Amino acid sequence: MAVCTILNGCGQHNHGHEHEHDHEHESEEHVHDDAVKISPERQAALGIITDTVARTEFSEVIRTSGQIASSTGDEMTVVAKSEGIVNLAGLSEGSPVVKGGRIASISSRDIGSGDRLAKARITYETAKKEYERDLQLSKDNIVSESHLDQSRLEYEYAKAEYEALTAGSGASGSIVVTSPLSGFIKSLNVRSGDFVETGAPMATVSQNRRLRLRADLSEKYFGELGQIRDANFVTSYSDKVYSLKDLGGRLTSYGRASDGDFFIPVTFEFDNKGDFVPGSYVEVFLLSSGSEPCITVPVKAVVEDQGVNYVFVKDDDGDFLRREVALGTSDGVRIPVLKGLEEGETIVVEGAVHVKLAGVASVPAGHTHNH
Repeated sequence: MAVCTILNGCGQHNHGHEHEHDHEHESEEHVHDDAVKISPERQAALGIITDTVARTEFSEVIRTSGQIASSTGDEMTVVAKSEGIVNLAGLSEGSPVVKGGRIASISSRDIGSGDRLAKARITYETAKKEYERDLQLSKDNIVSESHLDQSRLEYEYAKAEYEALTAGSGASGSIVVTSPLSGFIKSLNVRSGDFVETGAPMATVSQNRRLRLRADLSEKYFGELGQIRDANFVTSYSDKVYSLKDLGGRLTSYGRASDGDFFIPVTFEFDNKGDFVPGSYVEVFLLSSGSEPCITVPVKAVVEDQGVNYVFVKDDDGDFLRREVALGTSDGVRIPVLKGLEEGETIVVEGAVHVKLAGVASVPAGHTHNH
């Protein structure tokens, strides 16, 4: 028995008697014997593209999860130069910064220990006077060489501290904290009004130029570690599949032991040529160096319906036939077809969902007929 349905709602059925239809079928899309017909003009409008099935080399794939992180050396921690009260420069996490640009200022005027800059200036000026006095006295052999050396060390130490503070001081006498490199604020550890001790971490600045991808490989694949050479990945905030090869990526290391969670870390490094978020989790397709010829189709060519995977095959009449297929493991871009397709057949590789919808829309509600 076959189902015959036409998009304009008119059908021809034979149940032991004849029904005559005088009108012509002018619809662009209709189904005959489970086949969906779409005119070439409509296909172009919907972006439906077909291609010929071929057997090509395809790498073995291990599908897992992973995380993007900043590469070593591409980020630095900014610390407080002095104790005091923090005043952020209107920045937040994600804000861009330039090398030497202001991140925050620290004021110690209103705290119990007093203004550190003022104290550093007094210490410096006092040490300078002491050293100059001892230098003059040493010419007359009034002070020893060891005393002069100690005086010089105290002066140089006070001078270094004072100059370091004045180099980053604001007009109000507060200590200015600057960015050590150009990039963006990855994280802030303080807020305006917070009190910080000298050396306390205030922020992390990342260049975001080079990134790392860590994939968590299940222990059961330990024997295949040596075959892994490349990877594709998909972020949680985009459907685009990224290839590490296209991003200048390379495998940097992989663990020889589990991290305690039954996973072995596999680490890649790549150029940040996209809008990636360090710290975000991704779906990873690890690619093996070994490959074998097989039939593959683009992931977009496969349509799933109630747990059944299928593609649309174009027949000699130009109609699209739904064909169930058995699939292998995808690399994010293409997927092997283990059963259901033959070389030389033509399938829909772009716009398969439109073909599916055309077939569904062509069947009026409650109007399925068996012949």
